[in-house]
Amino acid sequence: MLRMEFTEEARKALHYERFHHPHPRVQQRMEAVLLKSHGLPHAQIASIVDIDENTLRGYLEAYKAGGLEKLTPFSQ
Repeated sequence: MLRMEFTEEARKALHYERFHHPHPRVQQRMEAVLLKSHGLPHAQIASIVDIDENTLRGYLEAYKAGGLEKLTPFSQ
């Protein structure tokens, strides 16, 4: 499991973008990372967000590498 730590500010930003970003795929990415910030296991997050665990790992690695900005490209 990928270990990550989240500040309260990061959680608030993820929560905001989860509902306010104009692109639904980005909203999905934000939701997945937000759920990770609350300590849910990868299998449960993948099930809730309806994505593959490999896709989830990609989202988490992108976030870890560059924060919210890395979750906003529409390439995935």
